Amino acid sequence: MPFAVTAAVVGDENATMTPGNQTGQMDNQTANMTIAAYIEQDENLTRLAEAISVAGLYDTLNTGGPYTVFAPSDDAFDALGNDTVNQLMNETDNLTMVLQYHVVAGEYTSVDLINMTENQTGNQTGNETEGGILDIFSGLLGMGNETGNMTALETLAGEDLNVTVSDGEVMIENATVIMADINTTNGVIHIIDQVLVSPGLNLTAAENQTAMETETPTVTISNATMA
Repeated sequence: MPFAVTAAVVGDENATMTPGNQTGQMDNQTANMTIAAYIEQDENLTRLAEAISVAGLYDTLNTGGPYTVFAPSDDAFDALGNDTVNQLMNETDNLTMVLQYHVVAGEYTSVDLINMTENQTGNQTGNETEGGILDIFSGLLGMGNETGNMTALETLAGEDLNVTVSDGEVMIENATVIMADINTTNGVIHIIDQVLVSPGLNLTAAENQTAMETETPTVTISNATMA
């Protein structure tokens, strides 16, 4: 199945069209760059770069890995609203949780993600013993729990991300991969069109309060009770 990309949001002067209508960076642009270094220099990932710096995760993404990073674009952060983003930047524990929810240990290209989702039906057939062995190996490889055309990847936040493929588009939860396969020295980056929020975190912004209540819109960021 071809991997369709709905939009190219990064570095027009460096972008190159690849087979299957993918839009990616030329290999010689990123071959010597780490994940952190690439995000830091990309003009359409400035808010993500700022968040990584504030949360103190630069060194992790610069020296650790390999990782797969689902990177929200600036437009994705803008959709949250400035008040929510600004408050989140001031809550480093919650910010770290949000960012870690976008990072998976291991390197998963778009082809890997598509194959993992498309092959699940076939892999689930057979007797229970065979299935149990496959599940064990899947867990050891960090592939998570797969069902049907969906696969789950465990993030650094300890929560799973559901990955699905529909009409050639790779979906990470409700976000769409809009630019795939930015290869770096310590992993791969896929740019997505929404900020992912883990189930254990609730972001709400009260941006329509009256001046009587407060002169500055408030944001409530709270951790849900963990089991």
